[in-house]
Amino acid sequence: MDQFWNSSNLFKILIKWKWHIIIITFVGMAIIGGSTYLIKPKYQSQAIVYPVNLGELSDESFSEQMIQILKSRDITDNVMHKFDLPKHYGIDSTYKHFRSTMYYLYSENISISKTEYESVEITALDTDPDTAAYIVESILEFYNEKVREMHRLKLNELIVLNQKHTMVWKTAKDSVENRLKVLNQDQGMLDYTNQVTELTQGIFRSNGNQKLIDKAEKGLDDFKKYGLEYTFLTQKYWRVLDLYFQYKLAIDQQIVEYNKEITYAHIISSPYPSDNKYSPKRIPITLLGGLSVFSLLILVIGFIESRRQNL
Repeated sequence: MDQFWNSSNLFKILIKWKWHIIIITFVGMAIIGGSTYLIKPKYQSQAIVYPVNLGELSDESFSEQMIQILKSRDITDNVMHKFDLPKHYGIDSTYKHFRSTMYYLYSENISISKTEYESVEITALDTDPDTAAYIVESILEFYNEKVREMHRLKLNELIVLNQKHTMVWKTAKDSVENRLKVLNQDQGMLDYTNQVTELTQGIFRSNGNQKLIDKAEKGLDDFKKYGLEYTFLTQKYWRVLDLYFQYKLAIDQQIVEYNKEITYAHIISSPYPSDNKYSPKRIPITLLGGLSVFSLLILVIGFIESRRQNL
């Protein structure tokens, strides 16, 4: 066998077997190339998109977050269901490995990857060019729905939490309001600083009128007794009221965000039905097949020639 691989000897043997090699190689190429016509051609459709409005979901980049969502099981299952891919791919739902087979075929025909410019490329292959384009469009639709659902879930949690805070501060506000109302109605306290000033000045302006002096002194006694409480409650009321309205405002803003119908991707390149088949690539397959036939043929000839030399 070693003698066969000798360059001069190999050249002689190739000349000897040249017609066999040529004919068998070309016949093999014809068969392999012809067999590609038995394979249903596939068409490719793709979209290039940039993520927007995602918010801070993790430490990953926005494009990486987008890819994670696009590859989620929910979106995969939705696409399979919408296009009835098990039937489309000819997979029986009672097959033992049905789900794993479907996910494998899905990953073989649908790819999602990040480009060098931080955009995301969504590609679908199918025997029907329209279906390939519809699949890409549907993936983007399901992506927008998924992100919207995620945001609404988180916003709903915040709304519920802020509603609880609002109720707490409303209770505190009502409690302070009720006590201030009692002080307003029973002790006539409306404005501590101005009223104390007015009562004090009233004593000096009374001109010895004991009735006016008694009335002013009673008012001052009430302020001595309840003034500290009134001042504290007034300050507390404005703090509580501020917090109450902060949470009310937060709820209103979150409800607005909850009801928004926005998209979460800028489409740079839209999917469309291709008029050129993507696969099978007949020329590369034929050439590679011819090279394989030629290589196998050389090994067979080498075996035959070495057997002859040993006889």
